[in-house]
Amino acid sequence: MKTLPAITTLRTMWEQQFEPREQGGRWRQEPALPAAQLINSPYDLDARNGKKRTTFWLGYKVHFTQTCDEDAPQLITHVETTQGSLSDEGVLSAIHADLAEKELLPDQHLVDSGYVTVANLVKTQSDYGVDLVGPTLKTH
Repeated sequence: MKTLPAITTLRTMWEQQFEPREQGGRWRQEPALPAAQLINSPYDLDARNGKKRTTFWLGYKVHFTQTCDEDAPQLITHVETTQGSLSDEGVLSAIHADLAEKELLPDQHLVDSGYVTVANLVKTQSDYGVDLVGPTLKTH
């Protein structure tokens, strides 16, 4: 029974999240691993904790790209799904690569502050000829 995948998964989760002691044990105050590596659900091993401002969840993030031309219908041109623990800024390059492959790159890409970094501003312009437009985080 020890080698069954479900038992192995539960044992791994237990080791990551529970601190054994001589008399019982307790939940770890700090996780044993970074959020991107911590297993949080025995039902979906790829689901990760996510946080955006005051919202917390277990699962994934979905990044939608859509057209916004005033005189045309708004169409979804790309969907990218990532683990909940990954930052928005890290997925932008993959989105642009996929849009370039489909020949759907915009002249301007309007995004929220999670995507705007100095590196992304430079990379989108130099690699794809796209102007990245959006507010910066207060820390930049």
